[in-house]
Amino acid sequence: MLVNSIGIVNSLKREVLSKPILKQWSRSVKTSTLDWKPVKSVQGNLSLLEQQSKNPKLRSFFFGLMVAMPIISFGLGCWQVKRLKWKTDLIAKSENALAQPSMDELPAILDPSVIPEFEYRKFKVKGHFDYDHEMFLGPRIRDGTLGYLVVTPFVRSSGGKPILIERGWIHKDKVIPERRQTGYLSHLAMPQGEIEIEALFRIMPTRSNMQFEHEAGSIVFHFPDVPAMAEQAGTLPIYCQMIYDLKDHAEWKKNAEPADKKKSSILGFLVSPKAEQDIDISKLFEHDETLQFQEFEFVKEGVPIAATPKIKLSNNHMQYLVTWFGVSLASTVLLIYSVWKSRQFSSAEKIIAAKRQGKI
Repeated sequence: MLVNSIGIVNSLKREVLSKPILKQWSRSVKTSTLDWKPVKSVQGNLSLLEQQSKNPKLRSFFFGLMVAMPIISFGLGCWQVKRLKWKTDLIAKSENALAQPSMDELPAILDPSVIPEFEYRKFKVKGHFDYDHEMFLGPRIRDGTLGYLVVTPFVRSSGGKPILIERGWIHKDKVIPERRQTGYLSHLAMPQGEIEIEALFRIMPTRSNMQFEHEAGSIVFHFPDVPAMAEQAGTLPIYCQMIYDLKDHAEWKKNAEPADKKKSSILGFLVSPKAEQDIDISKLFEHDETLQFQEFEFVKEGVPIAATPKIKLSNNHMQYLVTWFGVSLASTVLLIYSVWKSRQFSSAEKIIAAKRQGKI
């Protein structure tokens, strides 16, 4: 009886285990034959490496650029070192020239080729302005107001050809000479006769290919084309700038053309009507050398406002120097890394083979 029971149980067990679902539960775990080791990506583009291996000329070209970059950038850095020294010396020379006292007189014969050695050097000269050949440079904006720079030939009393004098900035409404010949500052706006002025030599940039040539006969110049100005006005190609000055020059009044004398209504209460007719208000300040006017008075009366003497030279060569040496250092490091990498994996096939072997 017991034997029969055991046989029945075994038969039932075989019948149950024969079903598919239960067979899956009873199966043991089998280890996969696949290599589940994580795949590491190769640094760089394999397709590009393969293409370069098939095109050695292209690879040599890029390698040549990598070799040339450190050399070229280092050479440019060394060139900027020389430029830095040159610009520093030039600024120091210009500042020294500007600090020198004014020369009392200019020689009758001036050589334009030596003027660059005297840039920013101040001088005094006697003569008179030639208003018939007056020119205007601009337009120029000053304090938000449109105007022009007045450039007038100056005939020297010592002889020689005239020189170009930039007198300063005037309002656009004062470009017409007749509007500057009247007023209580007419002797400063358009001084007549022989006067003494103080100016400094300037070397203006030459005309570039991007700038239009000056229209012959026009008195308006868009940029300081000194050769064209000198040819049109019949002067030496020497450009000078008057120095910023708001003082009254009483000595210029004696040569001023007669104008309607201005009377003071206050003086009418102090003197007789006959004596009032012989009094000119401008003579009250004739000997006041400390008198200074305001800029708005100069603008209103058409008196040119000269430029303040200062060195207008930029020095950015230190930045260029650091930039080029930095590029040279970075490209050198990149070249060394590239050579080291190429020695380890000289071709795309070796990189792929190393990847398959699990070395990278």
